Amino acid sequence: MLLALAALALPPAAAQSLAVPQAVALPPLAAEAVVLTVAGPAGERRYSLAELEALGTFGVHTSTFWPVDDGHYVGPTLAAVLADAGLGEAAAVRVVAMDGFSQILPRSDWERWPVLLATRRDDQPMRRRDKGPLRIIYPRDMDAALQDTRYRLRWVWLVTRIEAAAP
Repeated sequence: MLLALAALALPPAAAQSLAVPQAVALPPLAAEAVVLTVAGPAGERRYSLAELEALGTFGVHTSTFWPVDDGHYVGPTLAAVLADAGLGEAAAVRVVAMDGFSQILPRSDWERWPVLLATRRDDQPMRRRDKGPLRIIYPRDMDAALQDTRYRLRWVWLVTRIEAAAP
């Protein structure tokens, strides 16, 4: 996380050239239905899109492993969501999609990079057909290490649940 936070302090031109997520001010979304459940040590915490964005939003323009999905993504950092739900110190989390697909993300990922739980693509809330309303986004262009295909499956979309997991 120190690397990621240090990168966020770079001058704007340098930060953009490194594809580092930048803080973004968004108009608040209307209160709505629960889109995410995070299971933590104190029980389950449920979030609407507005509640997630209230944790702070960052935007990054990044390439993906699927060129049609390249774009500008905005949302809170995964670290902020996990901290709010009491999972900030978890060794790993399982991110579960609407269709049951899941992946384990080790804490080293959200400590090393500002991984986003994206709520918007190209400034618009993501619909299910756009792989939303929530999607894990790594700042792939920020670090050559993220080009490695072992990260490909960690880009979970249609996210509905996050829970503590063994690494």
